Amino acid sequence: MIEKKSKFITNRDNDVSLLVVSCDAYKDLWRPFFHSLFKYWPDCPYPIFLGSNESEYSDPRIKSILVGPDKDYSSNLLAMLDRIETPWLILWIEDLLLTSPINTARLSNLIAVAQNHQAGYLKLSANTPWAFTNNWEQEMGPVPKGIKYRATIGISLWNKDVLIRLLSPGESAWQMECNGSLRSNSFDEPFYCLSTNVRSNPPLSFVNAVIKGLWNRNVLPFLKKEGLGDCIPNRPIQSFWSYLYTKMYLYRLDVYRRLRKYWYE
Repeated sequence: MIEKKSKFITNRDNDVSLLVVSCDAYKDLWRPFFHSLFKYWPDCPYPIFLGSNESEYSDPRIKSILVGPDKDYSSNLLAMLDRIETPWLILWIEDLLLTSPINTARLSNLIAVAQNHQAGYLKLSANTPWAFTNNWEQEMGPVPKGIKYRATIGISLWNKDVLIRLLSPGESAWQMECNGSLRSNSFDEPFYCLSTNVRSNPPLSFVNAVIKGLWNRNVLPFLKKEGLGDCIPNRPIQSFWSYLYTKMYLYRLDVYRRLRKYWYE
């Protein structure tokens, strides 16, 4: 069982860094990303790194990691990890924009639980895959081996050594999530995800801003509300049919959740 809270949990915030994984081709997203991050998580206790190719985002709160000309996602990420000293890190993709405040104590507690259970990975975003538990106070649980998307990036906590072992140079982000999930089945370290109990009150709320290089239609009202409407012309908007396909795909995932079923490879 994974406890929600425990007096035996030791907080090790100093062992954690936050790495925003990006590249120069997506630098138009950095302004909305960091606007949202600092607005909705002003007391983030972790050093923040931005990994990219040759461009930096000018903000004293951010440390840049430049890996040079773009290779592939996994090779770039391995080069970024070589520049981070902490044994744990939160990986965060730059197109996932925070939409409401983070309770730092709650999130730090989840991270501490994963650390104390010697996890290899904890998926921090409240979406597929889920952990199904019968304890309504349990906020996280193990991710079974063999299921689809067992090792997605998104917003996730990693033991850095486990992540390095999981990555294979030459793979795209999509290949890493598919092939990496398969490779994770041979790892001894436990992988965790959030339980369905937190769906209505997740530890962090976000909107997926970009799908296949195009603005997700769902993010447009948020950008306008945040005073970031001038960012919209920077990239095309997904078609209605692409938007509908995304909705249908998410509906399929929600059916699995309602049935308390895992999607196996």
